[in-house]
Amino acid sequence: MADRVPVFSRFATLGVSERFNRMIFVILKTEEQVDGAIDVIQEVVGDLNQPETGVVCVLPVARALGLDDKTGSRD
Repeated sequence: MADRVPVFSRFATLGVSERFNRMIFVILKTEEQVDGAIDVIQEVVGDLNQPETGVVCVLPVARALGLDDKTGSRD
């Protein structure tokens, strides 16, 4: 996808370093789910306001294909 959508190629270069990094994308339906996810992330990595902990970015999703309407998953 990075070759077709330039923004994704930029994401691929973020965080390149000697350290091991993980990138997780999640689609959530409610603000409560978003708040809960951020709480869990901070329990694992620490206070996101501190350096070297991580980055969380919350964006609206205009369209998501391949998800079941009732559960939000393919299963």
